[in-house]
Amino acid sequence: MYKINHKAVVLVFIFQMVVGGIWYASTPFSFLGRTALEDMAKQPTVGMVLLFAFSTFVYLYFTAWLLVKVKGLSGFGRFFLVMGIWLFIVVPNYIFVFINLHLSESDVLYLLSYGAVSCAIAAIILPLWRSSRSIFKD
Repeated sequence: MYKINHKAVVLVFIFQMVVGGIWYASTPFSFLGRTALEDMAKQPTVGMVLLFAFSTFVYLYFTAWLLVKVKGLSGFGRFFLVMGIWLFIVVPNYIFVFINLHLSESDVLYLLSYGAVSCAIAAIILPLWRSSRSIFKD
């Protein structure tokens, strides 16, 4: 039986955090009304950053667990499973954010772009780098 590949989960998590830092640093001026790194007093708090990292890790770990439980799919099929999960989460969020928050289309796309890149990283690495089989029973 395959287990969760914790090395792959940690690698994907590190990549996602690097992309998250780059994503935040490249926030459009129109979205914040300033450049992202301009005013240090308006930066996210440590608690908010930790909450972001924790929620990213939990979602990533759930995705890895789900990929272990799915049987009969190739690596290519698992890639599309991860991308499909993201798609069915994003489409309702896109509509909700666009209607209720009255943001421009480019701002909504910016908000959801981190999820797309993050999901693509997980969809490429997790299905392809599976854990080796264990000869020992649980």
